[in-house]
Amino acid sequence: MEWDDVIYISLLGFSIFFGRVFSQLPCGSYRRWVGTCVGLAMVVTVSGYHSLHPLFSTAANLLIIKYADKAWCHIYSLVFCFGYLFLFRLGSYFGLPSPPGHTNAIQMMITLKLVGVCFEVHDSWQLDRDLKISEENLKATEADKTKTISGNNEDLPAKESDSGESTVRRRVTEAEEVPGKPCKSASEEHEELLLRKKYEAISPSVLDVFHYSFFYCGILTGPYYKYSVYRDLMEGRSGGPHLQPLWWCLQRLQPLPLYAALFFIVGHFFPLKFAEGPEIFSEYSLGYRVLYMTPVFFVFRMRLYAGFVLSECVCITAGLGAYPQRGLPRPGKGPTDLKALDSKEECTNEMYSYETVHNIDEYGSDFSPTVRAGMRCWNMTVQWWLATNVYRRMKAPKPVKEAVTMLTSAFWHGMHSGYYLSMLTVPFILMVEDYYARVVRRRLGQTGAAVYDWFTWFLKMQWFY
Repeated sequence: MEWDDVIYISLLGFSIFFGRVFSQLPCGSYRRWVGTCVGLAMVVTVSGYHSLHPLFSTAANLLIIKYADKAWCHIYSLVFCFGYLFLFRLGSYFGLPSPPGHTNAIQMMITLKLVGVCFEVHDSWQLDRDLKISEENLKATEADKTKTISGNNEDLPAKESDSGESTVRRRVTEAEEVPGKPCKSASEEHEELLLRKKYEAISPSVLDVFHYSFFYCGILTGPYYKYSVYRDLMEGRSGGPHLQPLWWCLQRLQPLPLYAALFFIVGHFFPLKFAEGPEIFSEYSLGYRVLYMTPVFFVFRMRLYAGFVLSECVCITAGLGAYPQRGLPRPGKGPTDLKALDSKEECTNEMYSYETVHNIDEYGSDFSPTVRAGMRCWNMTVQWWLATNVYRRMKAPKPVKEAVTMLTSAFWHGMHSGYYLSMLTVPFILMVEDYYARVVRRRLGQTGAAVYDWFTWFLKMQWFY
């Protein structure tokens, strides 16, 4: 084990134990400053003067949030952060010293946070606009309840979209259905918007964003979490009297000894340095080199699984992302059933979930039969960020959206050609998987489908390499 890994694991271990102290701190400014100071200390410990990179990118984004139009701030942040990430990695070509690997991981997480909070600011601005329109529709519906549907279809004033196109807004009454969509009344739509405003809308100050960027939870290697999730922790909105962080932490740590043992044992017999040396290329066949990738990638996964588990435990002990299970929290996003979360019903034994900071489903990642299913289990909070801020924002055919999303993921991961060769083949793999699932798998019986799944699982693991 390298010295950098020893420092990395030591900091994660410290963060897990510190979480018990942090969770007892009073909510508000004091808690924010303590979490930020610990995070900054960790950044400086592993990065030294290279800490100027995340500090500079954060300062630039603070200016974007403060002065840029909320209709475009997310675009400015996306272009700047990913552009700076590009320059950060190519600094050695311009005579700058290369940053250590852990600084690269910190810069990657800072990039997601800064761009993500700008998307949240933009979405909150858009939500306010939607609420005004909803209030107009609600008033019109209440006034016209006794009128016939045909008499209630006059156009509302034109609204200019973000793209500059003028669209005519049309009143939809409670009795009128939109083809292809479930019928929702104006009052139901307004209630949904109010719930989103209550739980998801943000209006952070410059100092708030700075605190969020350098909060110690996830600063080294994730998981990613939204600003609203961070705000809920600082203001005491998440968590509760029935929270059991120690129990959750111990449950999550159970597979860690297995991952560590497999990492050391398999890594001893199949060292990565041998795969990187000249001997394997001069004295061994191509077939041997291809087969050697299997145990090497297995060791790599065990290392990542251990790191992901420890990172999740850092969040768990701090109480970050602890929401009632009735809110149906999802990795990266937080609660999805806001109506159930807002319920005022008395619950004497409220069950909580840390699914918001759940970053890796190890079993699903290793044993799901398809690449699509495996991707959904891998680095789940980052997958949510990509799906929400890249994939769903585009108006394009599905294959194009998948290709652009994977290109963004490859660019975020690094500049090595392997990232692009592996990730940009994913859209084609997904197309092939979907095609053969339609024309082959659905026609097979139970036994045939099981054999098919084992075969596709084997192919998936080879593609992962």
